[in-house]
Amino acid sequence: MSSEPILSPLNEDLILISAISKKDKKVFEAFYKKYYKQLFSTAYQYVGQSEAAEEIVHDLFITIWNKADQLNIQHSMKSYLFRAIVNSSLNFIKKEKMNAMKQLAWQNSHEEPLTADGEAAEKEETLLKNLEEALVLLPEKCKQVMYLSRFGKLKQQEIADQMGISLKTVKNHLTYGFQRLRNHLEKHGPVVILLILFLKIIIR
Repeated sequence: MSSEPILSPLNEDLILISAISKKDKKVFEAFYKKYYKQLFSTAYQYVGQSEAAEEIVHDLFITIWNKADQLNIQHSMKSYLFRAIVNSSLNFIKKEKMNAMKQLAWQNSHEEPLTADGEAAEKEETLLKNLEEALVLLPEKCKQVMYLSRFGKLKQQEIADQMGISLKTVKNHLTYGFQRLRNHLEKHGPVVILLILFLKIIIR
């Protein structure tokens, strides 16, 4: 008596991606319906804006439709999707906060006397550049914890639950991250000003 071979979840995902890469609209529609709500919920937890969460999820589906044959699925489609959504959400948060800081820099520069406009704007731009460089240097997990804490406004326990790590690990990442930021920023100017920008402006 013969039976159908049992496919592993990864093989099922690869078959799914293969169908999508061949522009099978029915398969893609089923795929969209299966994952949309979960992905939207995850994105919303990070960004806190329905419209932004919707755009993040739609962009991911568009990428999958256009570049299915280039995807590198190592474990499962679900883990790939949620990792992509988290990364996109963090990038959105970072972009939003950096835009807010640039707006603040613009406002501050226009409060200076007219003769000092260029100098004030240049200083603010340098501060922003140094801060962004410092954030990029953090290890991936540490950077994610810092973003969720300062950009996503999540409490430490919420971060632990979201990332599936212990509360102690979250605290260790935050301690390490702030120390790395301080060490990097001290090389580029008054660290107090930069830390105030990071701790007070970004978390608003």
